[in-house]
Amino acid sequence: MSLRKALLVLIAGEPRSGYDIGQEFDGVLKFVWHAKPTQVYPELKRLAAEGMIREQEEGPRGRRAYEITADGLAELREWLTVTAPDHSLRNETVLRSFALWLVEPCEASGFLSGELEYHRARLRGMRVLEGSLDLTRPADRAALLGLRAGILRLEAMVTWADWAIETVAAWPSRDEEATA
Repeated sequence: MSLRKALLVLIAGEPRSGYDIGQEFDGVLKFVWHAKPTQVYPELKRLAAEGMIREQEEGPRGRRAYEITADGLAELREWLTVTAPDHSLRNETVLRSFALWLVEPCEASGFLSGELEYHRARLRGMRVLEGSLDLTRPADRAALLGLRAGILRLEAMVTWADWAIETVAAWPSRDEEATA
């Protein structure tokens, strides 16, 4: 998925400013896509230059909200109905787990405990977001689909981290392993 598509999806739901979009990336979209303001603002300018979005009148404190255009909606609809999804996934936590044999079990356990707490905290936040949805709004009904995917993924990560902590607790220390 591209940042371009993520921005179009967000703006299609309702007009948003770059700041609003940043809040979405830090909140509900964090488990799906991450983008920094230094990436968002230039892409908004490109989308506007291509006619995919347009700037609304400047609001309070210089706020610039963007709304989607017919061309932007057409691009999204094509993406949803014609283009096959990219199923690749990057997960640094899981990648690091492949290397935990390089540290002492207590260090591995510390890492995993931190991950457990992180995922529990994110799960609490996602459940709050889920409860705040207005399911009379079409965009919120669709957001529920993504939020549930995120909640289920976080629940799986919590279960995995609990299991991994128990598993690592049974590992011998590096010194014990070296003398075995």
